[in-house]
Amino acid sequence: MRRKPYTEKGISRVPCFRCGRPSVFQWQICADDRVYRGMCEDCDIAMNDLVLRFVRDPDREQKMKKYRERVVQTL
Repeated sequence: MRRKPYTEKGISRVPCFRCGRPSVFQWQICADDRVYRGMCEDCDIAMNDLVLRFVRDPDREQKMKKYRERVVQTL
């Protein structure tokens, strides 16, 4: 179990917790004992969209569009 954030180099060595593809991002949530989990870009985008849907964010579509563009630029 990973309690410290991954380095940029380290995260690339970890498979996505959800789908197994190479990770580029990481997630940590309280209900999961705050364990750092690697996520690929597609699963990270899906998780962000899911959370914004859950909280019924009225600007979800605009926020997700900007986030997708930022993720693509980052990679």
